[in-house]
Amino acid sequence: MGTAVWALISFIAIVLFWAIFTKRNIGEAMILGFVVTLVFSGSQAFELFLPSLMKGLTHSVVFASLAFIFMAQLINYTGLIGRIIQILNSLIGRLPGGAAYVNTFGSGLFALVAGSGSGIAATTGSITIPWMERSGWRKEHAASIVAGNSGFGSIIPPNSTMFIMLGFTPVAATVGQGDLFIALYIAGLYALIHRVVVVFIMTKKYNIQSVHPNLIQPIGKSFSEGWTSLLIFLGIILPLIIHFGPLAKWYASVESVGETAMNAMSFIVWVPVFMIVFTLIVGRNHLPKGKSQWVKFFEDTAPSYYVIGPVLIFTFATSAVLNEIGLTEQLQTLMMSFAVPKWLMIAIVGIIITLVATPLATTATIATIGLASFGALTAVGVDPLLAVVTIMMFGATEGSTPTSGPIYVATGMARVGPEKTYVPLLIYYTIPLMIISWLIGMGIIPIPL
Repeated sequence: MGTAVWALISFIAIVLFWAIFTKRNIGEAMILGFVVTLVFSGSQAFELFLPSLMKGLTHSVVFASLAFIFMAQLINYTGLIGRIIQILNSLIGRLPGGAAYVNTFGSGLFALVAGSGSGIAATTGSITIPWMERSGWRKEHAASIVAGNSGFGSIIPPNSTMFIMLGFTPVAATVGQGDLFIALYIAGLYALIHRVVVVFIMTKKYNIQSVHPNLIQPIGKSFSEGWTSLLIFLGIILPLIIHFGPLAKWYASVESVGETAMNAMSFIVWVPVFMIVFTLIVGRNHLPKGKSQWVKFFEDTAPSYYVIGPVLIFTFATSAVLNEIGLTEQLQTLMMSFAVPKWLMIAIVGIIITLVATPLATTATIATIGLASFGALTAVGVDPLLAVVTIMMFGATEGSTPTSGPIYVATGMARVGPEKTYVPLLIYYTIPLMIISWLIGMGIIPIPL
């Protein structure tokens, strides 16, 4: 094995040790991993230090990720998601098992604006778990559904795992930002279908009723009170229209704009900008009032930045060092020497990601082994775009592994022991999601390329 491969192995080992055994901040682990990687670069260490660090500090994905966090905090503060859930409840709450369907669709919609699994579980679960319990759901099943649905946050863009994957140098060179967005929306649709089927099966099996009529507003009332909250999704729709389809082609043909200018526009930068603007407009009456409330808002949300910021910056910096010392070529040579068939390699990568994601959050998992997984999959012939989608799907078990945060959030709200959710989550979420991910990697479940 080459020096770069040993550097990657050392990086993974030190991050896992720091996160699992010392229980310290994952951002600190990434800083240590970056230093260790530089050591393996030998005489190039001082030469690579500053350029690699600057790549991490100036990467557009870092700004986009932090902007998405600010956007999600604003949306959460203004209560817009709660109004959307009320509309969903009016539409589908009358179905048998309706509260679980509301949580499923609500979690999917919330994932469009916030990629935090624990945040999704807390926001949607606080509303729907009481509804589910009054509909006849057992506490452990209600908590399992909420925790399982939190996995949307690691699939549907935007989310930090997507930003991390796009920041890896080999990924950035072969996968377009907009293409990945579209591919992940399609993968998210498959995940939604899977979760709807899960709710349908459990509803039939346990004879669950609809949401209690007293908890369902007339559709006219919920829509009139909350329709403006749906406007925040224009922040996604408008950049999609501008960057893809006939309008994008027309802009590219206009001499004053041109294809060069269109290609220079970062899709993932403009999505949070648009969504922040629409959130400020729609939620203006619910924003912090005065200096003291704004100061408290930023104080309360600050922890979200000082965790993900260092993770992104030093993950990208490490990727730049590894790329300079030849990781891509060495990893592909190593994978090819094993002569492992494609179907088996995808399965091995999936099992490893799932196992690593058991003690670590999805973000930390992808930051730690995402680059190695990408190299392994592309080495056996998996399309780069498909490889990223497959890796992210495998990593989306965050809400269904025993140590995941969303489980404790959901079981806390349902007042049930976390251990009672382990088997339902394994049967209904973890194993099916691994199978779906494998089928996507094999190209059996299609993702348009």
